[in-house]
Order: sequence, then structure tokens, then C-alpha cells
Amino acid sequence: MPGPAASAARADAAFAEIERVHALLDHPLIPKVAARGVADGTPYIELACDAEIDGADLARLLNDAGRKVPPGSAAGVIASLHKAMHAAHAVTDPKRGRPVCIGRVSCADVLFSREGRWYLIGYGRDAPLEGAGQEQVDRVLEFQAPEVAAGGEPTPAGDDTALSLLALSLRHAVGSAASARDAARDTRAMDLDPSEGTDAASDFLRLVVPCSEAPDPEGFASLVASLLAGWAPPLLSSDAAPACPPTLFLGFEVRWIATEDGVKHTLGHALSRIVTALVDRHDEAPDGSLSLQELLDAGWPGERPVAEAGANRVYVALTQLRRMGLRDVIQRSEHGYRLAPRAVIRFVSPRTERARSQVTRSAP
Repeated sequence: MPGPAASAARADAAFAEIERVHALLDHPLIPKVAARGVADGTPYIELACDAEIDGADLARLLNDAGRKVPPGSAAGVIASLHKAMHAAHAVTDPKRGRPVCIGRVSCADVLFSREGRWYLIGYGRDAPLEGAGQEQVDRVLEFQAPEVAAGGEPTPAGDDTALSLLALSLRHAVGSAASARDAARDTRAMDLDPSEGTDAASDFLRLVVPCSEAPDPEGFASLVASLLAGWAPPLLSSDAAPACPPTLFLGFEVRWIATEDGVKHTLGHALSRIVTALVDRHDEAPDGSLSLQELLDAGWPGERPVAEAGANRVYVALTQLRRMGLRDVIQRSEHGYRLAPRAVIRFVSPRTERARSQVTRSAP
């Protein structure tokens, strides 16, 4: 889904192009689009993969754990991404009349499942990089061929260069350091076209594997799975608690909400029921959470959509609430979603609301 500051129309156009181009490609590492649409005014896109984390977050997990990637495992993931890109190059985009290229690539374009599988996205429009440019400028580095950076059209050779640069940027995370001789050889390899033959492709792999180890994609998958075994998603809001507890004002029958800025937001039936459920759980236990299924049951009682569609409904609803000022109020925990344990909940009675309205109308 688009971030809170993103244009819904711009995001919808980007999602449409992603759906169009991904539909042209047939490779197990490039996921198809399972669903795309607009829910309550918010565009969304769903990829047919079970990823939970991207490469930028994985790099941080590796660093925090003090782990290094074995050279063969590093070769395995780069070799598989290289094959996926070349499979895309074999497809001609009917709209543009050129091979399908990714153009620029970053760690955020590689997604990982809890079992260690990985996927390559970014075709059509690079939503992760566009989002990073709008909201998290320093989160990821993007890599592209010089001609693409200068505004030129992406090419298969340019894609190879982009992947080469990404691979070089990750050399610090690989277990064995390159010697000066290996580094010089790697620099020469960047001038080769890996599509020319097996030897050129081997030189390409030496960008991250300055040794004779064979590519080991299964080893990399096992490493990722071990890192994610005990991993839980971060909180939606900042890890640092606000100086003052966030306050949530609720109107009569939870027909509207407001935070300390005083701006009231009218709630539809589904959002009202979701907020009510979160407040009830907060009253029972300040650190209590509701699962996706519990939030779905609260917002749309009696409905039984397929799992993916139901999850999308909840994600869209939570995004809308965050846009209404609840960024510091709604948190994600290892058990689901909750109101911040320190949050203060205040109900506004109809009498108080009418009195405030009369004061406002009579003010000069």
C-alpha cells in the first residue's frame, strides 16, 4: 500500500504498471500480481509470494547477529538473481518494443520468506525505491548503469551492471575478503557480458565470490531461515516512546476519533468496530493485542473472505487509521496489533460535544 504521504492516484498508476509488466514474466523468482484494487479509497497491490522481509532489513539482521554470508551462499543468491534478470531480458515488452529490464536495483527489491526463499521485484515501476525516496531517503541505496542514471533507457547490459554494483556493495557481508588480485580481476569482469558464455558468467559471480566455491543457493536459504526463526516485525510506530502518552478521543458510539491535535475524523462502520475492538482489548490488558483474524471479525462480522483478501482489508483499515493521526497510537506486536500500552483513551459524551459546538457557534 502507499505510504501516508503518497498520492493515491500516483500509487494506483504505479501498481497498474507493476501488474502489467509482472504479467509478462514467467520465472519462479519474479512473483505474479495476485490482486490489485482500491479499498476505501486506498490503492493496494498483492504479490503472489510469502515474503516477510526485504534485503535491506536482512542486511541489518546479519549485522546485528554478527553473521557473515559464506562465499558459496553469496554466489548462490547472486547467480539466481542473474538468471531471473536474463529470463526477463528474453521477453519483449509489447508496449515499449524492448526487452523487459529492471533498470535499477536495490536490496529492497529482493524479498525473503521466513523459510529463506527469495523473490525479485521492481519490474514496471520500482515501488520500494519510489517509496524510499518519498519517506525513507537513507534506507536503501539504488544501483544503476551510468546511462540509466543519465536518463537513458535500461538495457540488458545495464541490468548486469546494476546487479554487479549491488553485489560489490555487499562484499563486506561475505565471509572471505578479496585479495588485491581478485579485486582487480573483478573490476575487469564488470566489462564482460555474462550472456556471452559460461566463462563470462563465472567471472560475473567472482564479483562477490573471489574464490572457487560453487554457488550454494540452498545454503543461503538456510541462513535466512535461521535468522528469521525468532524474528518478529518491528512496531509500526517509532521504537522510542513519545515524551507524553498519546491520547485518543472517541466520539459517541465511536462515530469519530481525534488525537491531541483536535482534528475529528468520522469513522465508517468497519473502522468504528475495529477501533472499538482495539479499545476493548486495551481496557482488558494495556499490552494486549488482536490478531489479523480478530480484527477482520471485528470490522466485518459474519463475512468470510479468502485469507489474502481479508488480510488486505485489515491492512487498508489500519493504514487509514494511521493517516487519521493514530501513527503513535496503533502499534504492531509479535501477537498482532494493539493500542500503545501507555495510550490514554478519553470518551467525549454527546452533552460535552453539543456544548463545545454551541461555544464555537457563539464565538465572535
